[in-house]
Amino acid sequence: MPFIDTGKLFTLFGVDIHIGVNIFAILMLAVAVLTLFGTINAIREKNIIAIIFAGLSTLCFGFFALATIFTYGYPLLQQ
Repeated sequence: MPFIDTGKLFTLFGVDIHIGVNIFAILMLAVAVLTLFGTINAIREKNIIAIIFAGLSTLCFGFFALATIFTYGYPLLQQ
């Protein structure tokens, strides 16, 4: 996966934490932004089920996008 390397920042529980962006993180971040728009639209229409599913989707994709950015998607567990 192509990524931008900024070097090792710190180690957390044996996992090297970097800040880098790869294609997968960018795609998940784009999906998180789109689901955020869906959540806002669901709130405007007062659709409870859509609020729940769109909100959970936003949280899920947003979390995994940030996790991928901070660990490149694959933590370096062995040295």
